[in-house]
Amino acid sequence: MEEIVNIVNAKVWLRRKIIEAGISIVGDRIAKIGNDSTLLKAEKVFDAGGRLVLPGFIDVHTHLRDFDLSYKEDFSSGTAAAVAGGFTLVLDMPNNKPPTTTPEMVKSRIQKAEGKLYCDVGFYATPKSPYQVNDLVNSGCIAMKIYMTRSLNGEKYSTEKEIYDLMKETSSLGIMLSAHAEDPKMIRKVRDAPSPNLHAKAHSIKAEESAIDMAINATRKSHGRLNVCHVSTLGGLSKIKRAKREGIDVTCEVTPHHAILTNKVFEEFGRIAIVEPPLRSKKHIEAILRGISNGDVDILATDHAPHTLEEKEKAHPGFPGLEIALPVFFTLVRDGLLPLNRVVDAFTIKPAERFSLTYTGELDVGGMANFTIIDLKRERKINQYDFLSKAKFSPFNGMVVKAGVHATFVRGKEVFLNGEIVSPAGVGRVIHGKIRS
Repeated sequence: MEEIVNIVNAKVWLRRKIIEAGISIVGDRIAKIGNDSTLLKAEKVFDAGGRLVLPGFIDVHTHLRDFDLSYKEDFSSGTAAAVAGGFTLVLDMPNNKPPTTTPEMVKSRIQKAEGKLYCDVGFYATPKSPYQVNDLVNSGCIAMKIYMTRSLNGEKYSTEKEIYDLMKETSSLGIMLSAHAEDPKMIRKVRDAPSPNLHAKAHSIKAEESAIDMAINATRKSHGRLNVCHVSTLGGLSKIKRAKREGIDVTCEVTPHHAILTNKVFEEFGRIAIVEPPLRSKKHIEAILRGISNGDVDILATDHAPHTLEEKEKAHPGFPGLEIALPVFFTLVRDGLLPLNRVVDAFTIKPAERFSLTYTGELDVGGMANFTIIDLKRERKINQYDFLSKAKFSPFNGMVVKAGVHATFVRGKEVFLNGEIVSPAGVGRVIHGKIRS
């Protein structure tokens, strides 16, 4: 007999509206949504305290590391950080050590992750050649990711022709291709451990815009499906918007740091704030916020990229994002800078639809019981030393936020509550990609 759990005294996000209701969970599924008095007889009752219950958040851009990079992050610490940030599913990027570029490595990551996860995880892969796509999908990966700026394992996807050749294969299988869009021909070489300003100048605005043009042209010609990662520029977003109007199958994602932090934070945080693409000026931030508000931005993603402090002093790009994304974006909602429905959609139903994650993204009877319960009255300062990630540094450190995660349920199980992990690892599962017919 499966345990029945009721969530009561809640405000539930149902079909893009907030209703006062409760939820009955049987096993890992939603069995009923309705007035508290009409819920099933339950063995356990969770009082939401009037807080907002949302579909479990999805991050399509997470670096979980592990294997030879487990000193930065591993599957357990990374997914603990995920549920602390309200995420019930994350997609792991392939630039690992060893890189996820072969069917054997996809299978190895799946095997090692099983039993260690606090939330569900899917894996990206980077094909060494276009002819490898089918085998990678059959090995269990969710989507493909290319880095136009560099090679992980001998592959090269830095020209329109190379992207086109790959996309002919991914499009024939209905597989999503995500791209880190920076044109390597337009990125200047810099000395080791550059300053953040020098690094930002090397990764120019034009480099992003040129790469987006190439990727969109390849998508147009191949009739493929493209997701542009971490868009950071006004021009790049405009090109994507124009391509959508032309009927090209392209979406884009935006990170919290590109939506709120300008390059002025370099003065306070130095190399901690180095990221690729780099932080931009205020006009680009304003364009990103407009894009989220009007729906031009499809997905909100973290680009969670843990390193050691020693590596950051050597200018390794990226920083942890899983535990700050929700508080940052919902603070923008509370401040009236972003509409609630756009932010919720971009964390839930939009990534689920785009990456064919059919079992999650919305709250509905019969659906998976993945919930993010948020507190919109919780004001605090971000404290990097409280992170569950192994990377305890952030250019958001000290920022006042006006929202936070109260609880996270994964597959019907209460995993995170009020600042603490309350479940053993193993609740989360590895999800496998499916070839669309």
